Amino acid sequence: MVIRGMNLPLIVACIVIVLALIILPLIVSYKAEKRDKNNKNEWDKIKEYGNKINYKTREKY
Repeated sequence: MVIRGMNLPLIVACIVIVLALIILPLIVSYKAEKRDKNNKNEWDKIKEYGNKINYKTREKY
């Protein structure tokens, strides 16, 4: 069911653009998520620091 007046290269180009707009953000977010697993985020650093302080405080008593 091809719309009259639209040639095949135009349809293929539209499909490629739509697929790129869907797949590109998925790839970028996957790479960012993978990178975040290696690096601790700020909340994990704060939690670890708080646990270290609590451990030192408990150790004194």
